[in-house]
Amino acid sequence: MIQRNILLLLAVFVFTQVQSQNIPTVITNATIHIGNGQVIANGTIAFSNGIIDYVGTENKTFYKTATIINGQGKHVYPGLFALNNTVGLNEIDAVRATHDFNENGSMNPNVRAQIAYNTDSKIIPTLKFNGILFTQVTPQGGLISGSSSVMKTEAWNWEDATIAQDDGIHINWPEQMPWGNAEKQKEYLDKTTQQLKDFLTEAKQYCKNTPAVANVRYEAMRGIFNQSKKLFVHVNTAKGIIHCIQFFKQNYPEIIFALYDAYEANYCIDMIKSNQIAVVVSNVHSLPSKAHKDIDQPYKTVAQLINAGITVAIARTGSWEARNVMFAAGTVAAYGVNAEQALQTITLNAAKIVGIDAQYGSVEKGKKACLIISEGDVLDMKSNNISQAFVNGEPLTIDNEQKALAKKFMGKYGLKD
Repeated sequence: MIQRNILLLLAVFVFTQVQSQNIPTVITNATIHIGNGQVIANGTIAFSNGIIDYVGTENKTFYKTATIINGQGKHVYPGLFALNNTVGLNEIDAVRATHDFNENGSMNPNVRAQIAYNTDSKIIPTLKFNGILFTQVTPQGGLISGSSSVMKTEAWNWEDATIAQDDGIHINWPEQMPWGNAEKQKEYLDKTTQQLKDFLTEAKQYCKNTPAVANVRYEAMRGIFNQSKKLFVHVNTAKGIIHCIQFFKQNYPEIIFALYDAYEANYCIDMIKSNQIAVVVSNVHSLPSKAHKDIDQPYKTVAQLINAGITVAIARTGSWEARNVMFAAGTVAAYGVNAEQALQTITLNAAKIVGIDAQYGSVEKGKKACLIISEGDVLDMKSNNISQAFVNGEPLTIDNEQKALAKKFMGKYGLKD
């Protein structure tokens, strides 16, 4: 009897979820930020069955019945992306047992961040609260860290959360050590680069055939050589960026790769552009890499790359830090690009770099209905206030424990929200 009642409750829950998904939604009178640089004032968005059916200025009847949301004075944005972080892989920085992002060893292309993603993490709701609907969970450590995956921030388990499975392999490019003389530095760089070259050459040869005995490390590299996956190269210095580009163009021209972190990418703009390489700039809110550079150089670097015609995204590494990626984009908007270009770095450009822009990253007809409604400018810390969010047309809960604690203590001391 108890089992029967439980099954009945589950059936009612599933039916309710399906019903809510099938009810179309129309948002009217809103300022719509498409995500590709365009803005529609007093616009309308209509979506059903998880797909956007209309985006424009017409105010008409799209469906027989629908949920109508008055967006007067509000802003609609695509769901935001947080690339290159350890959200869901790291809960407490000071507790090693909560770290699932760093494996032992130097060559770990077979490591998959996707299956370690913890949807019950207390950090994830803080991302949703700020409008981040997608996160690229990224392994770290070693020379080859493993595969990242793009995950939803609203899901019951890692299978449901997955948007792009094993979207790319991450490599930490060998760069100068902060210690040692010139001879030691050269020895280290030559040795590590040769180690990487040997592994890639062996993996390439392996992937040309169908060996009788599978090698999981080489097998993980197969997508890199058949171009079904990208290579994400973490490199910071100008010398490292130049060396990295030359290395891959000379030895493995078939590999599609993007630069991650790239603190000194502003020194290599022509080379990056001529080779049509995308760049993910991490941690914009930081000091310049060189003491003699302008204090605001990290803010200007993104604008310099964008204005050169390079596809650029912004990221925040770590776990807790990732929830503020939109404010890094807001800072960039004050240093050489407009707000819509800055928005692209955490929406459409991010989706392009991880290869899912056909369905995500912008508010356009035919794409997935993944969007957020903000009471103010999503890039501005003072006015950003997400009131509603949707993933594949389904409304999300954007509450979190921090919000509950704030409400608790404001009530205790008689403060107004």
